Amino acid sequence: MNNEEVVVLMNKYVDMKSSISALEADKQKLIQEAMPKEVRDKVAEIEEEFAGKSEKAQKELEKLEQEIKAGVVEVQKTLTVKGMKAFYYDGRVSWDAKGLEGVIKNNPDVAKVISKFKKQGKPYASFRFE
Repeated sequence: MNNEEVVVLMNKYVDMKSSISALEADKQKLIQEAMPKEVRDKVAEIEEEFAGKSEKAQKELEKLEQEIKAGVVEVQKTLTVKGMKAFYYDGRVSWDAKGLEGVIKNNPDVAKVISKFKKQGKPYASFRFE
């Protein structure tokens, strides 16, 4: 597969996502039109009543999540309660790959020792949307 073929697939993907969004918007519009005005007004009233409550609860939940994470890191243990498990992980270790490659190139004895520990994962792709 070449660049142009991948770009064609990407454009097709974006178009399909847009079509799906348009279908969902059309569906919501038809649902709204099918409801009598008094039902739409009542739904809007309920949405307004609950809007602030949900946002406040979500902020409290996010704060609690950060406190739990800090506590798990402090006790250095994975903890479990009914319905939830908080995992503890040691910090990830990373190495300066460019620096090590330089050492390997300039020192054959070090290269013999270090090279056998080099592992490289499979190439991968991910998406980001505007």
